[in-house]
Amino acid sequence: MSTRAAPKILVVDDDGINIKILQIQLEAQGYVVLTATSGGEALELIASTPPDLVLLDIQMPRMDGFEVCRQIRAEESTQFVPVVMVTALKDAADRIQSIQAGADDFISKPFDGHEIVARVGSLLRIKEYRDELEEHNARLQAELEMARQVQEILMPQNGIVDLAGFEIVSHSTPEIEVGGDFFDFWEIQPGRVGLFISDVMGHGVSAALVAVFMKTVVGEIRDLLGNDPGQLLTALNARFSNTISSQMFMFATAFYAVMDLSNASISCANAGHPHPFLIHRHRRTCEFLSQGIVGKGLGLLADSVYETANYDFDHCSRMLLYTDGAYEARNPEKEEFGVRRLEQAAVQQTEESGAALVSRLRDSIDKFRNGIPTDDDLTFVAVDVAEPENSTGSTN
Repeated sequence: MSTRAAPKILVVDDDGINIKILQIQLEAQGYVVLTATSGGEALELIASTPPDLVLLDIQMPRMDGFEVCRQIRAEESTQFVPVVMVTALKDAADRIQSIQAGADDFISKPFDGHEIVARVGSLLRIKEYRDELEEHNARLQAELEMARQVQEILMPQNGIVDLAGFEIVSHSTPEIEVGGDFFDFWEIQPGRVGLFISDVMGHGVSAALVAVFMKTVVGEIRDLLGNDPGQLLTALNARFSNTISSQMFMFATAFYAVMDLSNASISCANAGHPHPFLIHRHRRTCEFLSQGIVGKGLGLLADSVYETANYDFDHCSRMLLYTDGAYEARNPEKEEFGVRRLEQAAVQQTEESGAALVSRLRDSIDKFRNGIPTDDDLTFVAVDVAEPENSTGSTN
């Protein structure tokens, strides 16, 4: 049994006889009928007791039905309330002006009881469907907001962190409230840090849930395998394949690196992720980490094995990790921003801080898009050797 209250219908007419006829016919169908004899009275009643539908006479003194309808449509709280204009039979001019004012339907004088019941019932059903959709969307929005808060707790916050002798700048923007981009970093030991970034297939809640799974598994295995990027990704892929991909078609890209100050080295492995940049700031050059050793994405093959590559870096080097939302952004001509533009922007001003670099890259992508909405999550993580006075050795 439905718990919804009986629909409220507002009848607006300066003729008391017309009001009475409509009131009798509508109350016989179980509707609650409100009445007003002028446009001003109708607007006051609508503001205090919003109806589910308005039956509105066109010809009224001081304020006609057209103006009342326009004011109903102008208010956010009533813009979708069905309005049925009561007009003279075959008066085309009134009907055209009613449509322009925002009316949903018409009833002609003299009234036909069956027509009134049919038209009112049809519009009320449409309004009920819309109300249900709005309630569903409101619940979904609340759930998305809760998911966003959970994801914020699990992921490092956007900003700057001094960790194990490194300065790490991160920024992640999901396409909607939650997304499939995931990154994390942690101190393995003083002067040695682990950096992980991943991009889960798709967007929204499903991708975010898989990202939470990634966070959980990486947290479980990093203490055991964190010093060997290839082994860590191999173990993560096995878990991902057995738990996620075996049940549904989902995959993810991932990159894991270990930066070590003591021997100025980077060890890394790649599971289908875009190549991070190793920027040599003093030379204004850039090389692609893991080029030539990229394995398949997580979840594509359960028995994938990932190779570890090693690179040297100096105190002027910078590592930049990112997700494909950075270079797949499109402009109004449907042209991609591209990896080449990203690389050129990354080495354009090498004397700037990591935070300035991330901010400038985001601005460059926004300017390139020129108002075209993004259709992917976007994440940047820039890693520099910290200045000695800023190196605190704190943990994440």
